[in-house]
Formats: sequence, C-alpha cells, structure tokens
Amino acid sequence: MCVAVGGNNTIGSSTNPGGGADSWNAVYPGEGTFDVEEPKAFFNGRQIRGVSCPSTQLCVAVSFEGLVYTSTDPTGGGDAWTVTDLDGSGPNTHLYGISCPTTTFCAASAGKARIVTSTNPTGGAGAWTVTQLEGPLELRGISCSSPSLCVAVGDDGDKIAPSPADDGQILSSTNPLGGIWQKVQISGGQGSMYGASCPTPTLCVTGNLFGNLLTATSPTGPASAWAIADGGGSVQITDVDCIAASQCVAVDNNADVLTSTDPTGGSGAWTFTNALPYPQVDSTEANGMFGVSCPSTTFCALAGAKGQIVTSGDPFVVPPPPAKKAAAGKKKHKKQPKRPRVTIARAPLPGVEIDGSKVRLRTFFYARKHAQVRGFACRVDNLPAKRCQSPKVFTVGLGKHVFRVRAIGWTGLKGPAETARFKVCHPKTRGFCLGKPLPESAEG
Repeated sequence: MCVAVGGNNTIGSSTNPGGGADSWNAVYPGEGTFDVEEPKAFFNGRQIRGVSCPSTQLCVAVSFEGLVYTSTDPTGGGDAWTVTDLDGSGPNTHLYGISCPTTTFCAASAGKARIVTSTNPTGGAGAWTVTQLEGPLELRGISCSSPSLCVAVGDDGDKIAPSPADDGQILSSTNPLGGIWQKVQISGGQGSMYGASCPTPTLCVTGNLFGNLLTATSPTGPASAWAIADGGGSVQITDVDCIAASQCVAVDNNADVLTSTDPTGGSGAWTFTNALPYPQVDSTEANGMFGVSCPSTTFCALAGAKGQIVTSGDPFVVPPPPAKKAAAGKKKHKKQPKRPRVTIARAPLPGVEIDGSKVRLRTFFYARKHAQVRGFACRVDNLPAKRCQSPKVFTVGLGKHVFRVRAIGWTGLKGPAETARFKVCHPKTRGFCLGKPLPESAEG
C-alpha cells in the first residue's frame, strides 16, 4: 500500500503502486473551514504537505493550512478520511511534515516555531498538543524513530519561501510529548532543510537547499555531530527515506535520486541518478520530486510535482544509460537546458609564499555570458560546498590546495565546477612551491 498527497487537497492511494496510473485512486476529502493570510492559490493552494502511515489501517496527513487528515481505511474513498481543523486561523497553520512511528504517536513540524504532537491522532483537534519553541523557525520536516526520539529540520526564517540567506536548523528531542527540544544551527550558507529520515536512534539523514546531505550518528548532539557531504550535482534536496541504517534514498527538486548503502560514508558513498529526463522546455522548469518512501529494499516510490509517481523494484542498482538512437529518420529532440557556467576571474597564484603557517586569500568569479543565476557554491579542498559570492575569502595553511566554484541556476541546476589549484609554502622553498626543483647553488 502507498499513499501520496499533494495540492488541491488531493490524496492518492494504491495497493499496486508499481502498476501504472490505473492502479492509483485520487480522492478529495475536503478542505475544512479556515482563514489564511496567504492567497489560496499559493503553491497550487490547499496543499497537503506530508503523510505518514504507521500501518495499513492508519494514515495521518497534514496540510499547509493547518488541517489534519486521518483515515483507518486509507485506500477508501474521500469519505474514509476525516478532516480536523486544528485552528486554521491561528498558530497551527503551515503544517509541513508528519511522522508517526506507531499508531499511538504522531509528531508534526509546523511554521512559526511549533511542533504538534498526539497520542491519539484520530481523536480530533483536542487530541493534539502544540509546543511553542523559540523562533523564528520554519520547521519543514520531521522524523521520529520512536516516540522517544524525534528530529525536526528547517530554517531560521519566518517566511513561507526559504531564502538562501537562512541558516539551517535541526531540533532533536528525547521527550517530544514533554515539549523538550534541543536546537542546533547549521550555519555557513547551508540553507534550509526539508525532509529527514531517522530509521534508528543512531542515524539521521537530511538534505538542504543547496543539494548537500547531512548525516549524524548522534542526532541529539551539537552541530559538530552532523557531517555535511556534497550531493554530487543535486539541487534542493526535498526528502529522504532510510529503509535501515545501511540503506537510504534521497530525492531533489529536479527528479534526481541519491542512494547509499553507507549513508555516513561521505560524498563518495552516494550514487547520483536522474530518474526523469531534465525538462525539455527551458532552464526555468524542473521535474520536482517532493516525497520518497521505501518500505523495503526492493521497492521505492517517488512523488513528483507534476502528478507523477515513479517506482523502482531495485532502487540500489544504478540503471545503465539509455542507448543512443540512430540519427537517421529520427525527429530532433529539444535541447536540454544549459547548466549555468562560471568563470574564475582571479585566483591565487600557482605558488603563494608566506612567512607564517596560514594565509587569507581571495578568489573572484562571475557567471559566464551573463547567465541568470541565483547564486554560487564554493568548495575549498575537501570541505563541504557552501553558498558563496565573489570575492570568496578563505584561509588555508601550507601545502597544496584546490578551490572549486559552481553557478546555481534559478531552478537549482548546478553548472560544472571551475577549479583553481595552488600551493602555499615558505619563501626558502619557492622553487618547490612553483613545482620546480631548487637550483644547485641554493640547496642546503
């Protein structure tokens, strides 16, 4: 059984999710009565943003307008769903994510720095408790490995739409019903976080606005407990699901899929695949994937922005690239959108001489051919890529170094990396700093 949710109060369900469109049934259970600040057409309006099914006899969904949808017959019609308005004109609007590790515990992440919990999710509005945290915070995703461990993710903004200037926020709790939450800030241009998956108390995985993955084996620890890895070309990572501690799947806002059997192993432990061809229209359109669910190692389902469901019976095997078709007699396809490129205008010299042990350097760059970009991502040596602007100022020590920068298009598509390599050394080793041996007269 699979359940998918989306705009216009749509809930789709299937007992044969890999069987094609005819195997899915869409229902519209209602929209409740509420009054919201934002236009009803925002993001298609009436958005059901998250769903969690702890069993085939219970599913709980939450909407952007502060509604909770529950059903003990999730594949039934619209009448099988009960719509509960938690207070649509007040504090519980903007419910983003829901996690129900058991049938008797659910936690939802909300805007305006709120967590909503229940031990009786089908019990109506009175069965839900709101915990008000220190803000501003928009908590866009949540995952609970059990009723005694939950992790919520989001950003430090108080806006509906995340901003690149927002710092990521991760909140954890070993007593979510008691309203006790610990907050850590993931700063340095990492941006907002969306979906999260905590299959066990010793693993949590999330992704952020710039396509980076964050993992922790101690999710209740400080910011340093979270390792940041480059998503390998991913754009805004929207959701993550881990079948177990050794198998995780993440999706992004352009139908890219990241899989790993070693999620804490760094960038090299994740495999990048595009599940759907990039849009054929222009670079302002993307095949967004906003949900992923993998109940077993032999099945995963992705939910897309264009009413698409993508399924795989072998999610951890990378499919071979499609065979090239013969050109003769074939219609020309529209060109794929060009990824934005960047030019490094000024980089450190190949050999940088210093008297001390560290030096502060600058690198200047710009978008090539006046490409319309929403920003840049910079990486120094093996550190995670971070949001940056020109000039990028960074500090390095003695030795060899690599600076990389990518342009990020308006849809989140990243262009190829431009690279500058250089060495930092003391004046007496100048010859070696430039990659040349010292003359005999200078030896010793």
